[in-house]
This record gives sequence, structure tokens and C-alpha cells, in this order.
Amino acid sequence: MEQEDYLETIYDLHEAKGYIRISDVAMALNLSKPSVTQMMQRLKKEGCVIYAPYQPLQLTEKGRKIGKGVAERHKVLAEFFTILGIPEKTQLKDIHGIEHSLSPVTLKTLKELTQFLKDQKFKL
Repeated sequence: MEQEDYLETIYDLHEAKGYIRISDVAMALNLSKPSVTQMMQRLKKEGCVIYAPYQPLQLTEKGRKIGKGVAERHKVLAEFFTILGIPEKTQLKDIHGIEHSLSPVTLKTLKELTQFLKDQKFKL
């Protein structure tokens, strides 16, 4: 599991709930609390999260920027794959493989193409 996956999950949970606990991240990623705690300690050292035992997690500006970026790439890919009729289970697997390496140029183009297809009410 990549650090970006954790930051995306924390970002998404914060947007949905307003606060995040280690147990929330563990449940969302289907991992153990000790594994998540270990990663939070690493992300804290890298300046991406504010973490203290038994306290809610917070993203730093750096962590929020990374998490938001990954979440946006995920959303754009999911919308595009949905228009193409790709089943959700397949989407999740494919998105996970692509979202970390998608260039800003490709993301922008996919976003524009997805919007165009939506505007045209395109369906396969």
C-alpha cells in the first residue's frame, strides 16, 4: 500500500466525516490498526499528517494537497471508466494501478473528454 493511498483515504474520510481516527483508516483500507499507526508515524516524519496517539488525525497542507490530488485522479478515472461501461470491481483494480502515475496533462485531457461525453449523453 502506497503512502498516497493513505493520504487519499484520510482526505476522503475528512471530507465525509470531518475527523479521522486510526480505526477509520484501518477499516477503510482493510488493514490492522498497528499497520496504519506505523504508516502515520512515517507520514508524520514526512510532514504529511499531524498524528498523536489517541488523537484524531489531521492532514498538513502538504498531506492535504497530495491526498486531494490522488482523490481527484481517482474520481476522473472512475467517471471515465463508468462511461465506458467498465464494471466497478474492475475499475477499482485498474484505477489503483493508474492513479499514482497519471500525468497532469493526461488527467486534464481525460477530465475534458469525460465532460464532453457526459454533455453528449454518451453511453456504450
